[in-house]
Parts: sequence; structure tokens; C-alpha cells
Amino acid sequence: MDLAQEEAARSLGANQLQVFWHVTLPNIRWGLLYGVILTNARAMGEFGAVSVISGNIIGRTQTLTLFVESAYKEYNSEAAFAAAVLLSCLALGTLWVKDKVEQAAAAEAAK
Repeated sequence: MDLAQEEAARSLGANQLQVFWHVTLPNIRWGLLYGVILTNARAMGEFGAVSVISGNIIGRTQTLTLFVESAYKEYNSEAAFAAAVLLSCLALGTLWVKDKVEQAAAAEAAK
């Protein structure tokens, strides 16, 4: 991002919040949205690190992926499959949002 735009906004009397809201944020919005989408996808699929670090404490540190594992190990396959379907729907929703963000970015770049 070119800092000249921020400097121009400041020289025209904008305060720091106005510069961020009207200059910085519009310039970084696609990267920011894409980062949120990728973070969401990574968080949904995280298993190993959470299991090792948090200890998989039910009701406190158990994520949905850890719940699928523990329900399956406890022979509660209905709950495990329901949680897995929910995770799949969340993943598909994330892919849909990613596709829409990419389409919007491409449409804006084509202008």
C-alpha cells in the first residue's frame, strides 16, 4: 500500500481514525477478508496442536474436531457424524464465502 495516500489524507485534515477508516481499510480489505477466511479454515481443521496443548478438556478446551474424535471413541457415532456434517457444512460455507470474495475482488480489479 502506498503511504502517500495516508499522508495526503492527514495533510487534508483527517485524524488517525478517519485515515484508517477511509484510506487504509479500503486498501487492505481484500487481503484482510482473505486472511479471515483462511484463518477460519485453519481453525476448523485444527486437531493436533489443540489436542496436545489444551488437553481436550470437555466444555473448556474441546473444539469440534476434538469432539468428533472423542464421540467416535466413545461409540457415540450419531453425535460424531452429526458434528462431522456440521464441520463439512462450515467448510463448504467458508469455500462459498471465499469464492464470493474472489469474485468481488476480480470485479473491482476489472473496473
